[in-house]
Amino acid sequence: MFIVFSLFPLFSANAKDLRFAVVPKFYGVFFDQSGHGCKDVATQIKGVKCVYRGPEKASVRIQNQIIEQLIDEGIDGIAVAVTQSKFLAENSLKKAKQAGIPIITYDSDFNDFTLKKYKNLRLAYIGTNNFELGMALGEQLKKLRPNGGTLIIQTGRPDSPNLNLRIMGVRTALSGKRYATPPGQLLMNDHGWTEVREPFFNFDQLTRAVKQMESVMKGRPIQADSFIAVGGWSQNDEALYRKMIASYKGKLDRKEMVIVIADASPPQLAMLRDHLAHANVGQSPYEMGRQVILTLLKIVKKQKYEEIIYTPLNFCTPENYDTCTKNSPMGPMKN
Repeated sequence: MFIVFSLFPLFSANAKDLRFAVVPKFYGVFFDQSGHGCKDVATQIKGVKCVYRGPEKASVRIQNQIIEQLIDEGIDGIAVAVTQSKFLAENSLKKAKQAGIPIITYDSDFNDFTLKKYKNLRLAYIGTNNFELGMALGEQLKKLRPNGGTLIIQTGRPDSPNLNLRIMGVRTALSGKRYATPPGQLLMNDHGWTEVREPFFNFDQLTRAVKQMESVMKGRPIQADSFIAVGGWSQNDEALYRKMIASYKGKLDRKEMVIVIADASPPQLAMLRDHLAHANVGQSPYEMGRQVILTLLKIVKKQKYEEIIYTPLNFCTPENYDTCTKNSPMGPMKN
């Protein structure tokens, strides 16, 4: 799907003011960029407002409650980063559809089963091609460790559709295999790559993510020489990550441990600059937020719109950390 990115001049939505909601999985460095993009583009459109509202911590039930609140407030459109497909589809989003409120997803789409069962529940998806992001993470690791190695993958929830697609992408890049369904199969000496255990699940808890990563760095009780996180959890608490990783800087410098992590927020790029990771593959959450508003506006005005919009990836290393996101149409990254 080809997208033309451009600056949008001020124009009018006409009729009554429109309020569009962006509902993240939780507030944090990554998702807050989508809020900035949403609000910035809304200021360029007369009569349109962005409502950015989500849980403090990942919780499908709280996310569901927030959507129900927005329905009660008379919101004109909803974009949601799906935490759990079945629960949202059978509860708040079912109510939104019955109320005639258009629904789109961003960052995290419904899983295939939900999309088939509830046809036309969501009208569009805006965000990363998650399989391609996983592939990109795997390819970065292959560049750093071309002869293969032992790997641990870190993810969020086991039932998160977008994260399972990323895991499948990692496994495809490293093994050369295509898998029938996400997240694919555990690597067992596939092209020299072996996963020493099932992925770590941190359930979007940043402290837990850092502790899991520290156990890998210690090499106790499990030993591996490569670590891929399909989301930025451990680095989203910069102070905690820096404190943890400081003791293992020598292992990183000698590449006894290779770390590749998704996302490229300003704090993550600063950590990359300081050689506290080997590579980051960044997404474009700011652009997701922009495209959400523009797509919901087209839907409400009954104009033609793209059903799938894939936002760009950025490939960042210690050598290009200061330029890797500058030519991307992702907007100003805000702390």
